[in-house]
Amino acid sequence: MSTGQPQPNTARARGERPGPERPPGTVRRSMAIAVAIATLIIGGVIGYFAAGGPDAPTELQVVTNLPAVTVTVPAAGR
Repeated sequence: MSTGQPQPNTARARGERPGPERPPGTVRRSMAIAVAIATLIIGGVIGYFAAGGPDAPTELQVVTNLPAVTVTVPAAGR
């Protein structure tokens, strides 16, 4: 039998931090969700102002000057 003081057997009694240990460089799930939501909101605001903001035109027109190209491919085996 040992005559010394009994050793603490819990993490808190040993002075360790409670909870699971995360490897260095990892991010908590709640923090990642908050960053994703903030990114979506900022992107929506930028898109709103890029489209004209409160003075946006009622009709948007897309004008392209691309030539139309028709390609004919012969059937295989004839």
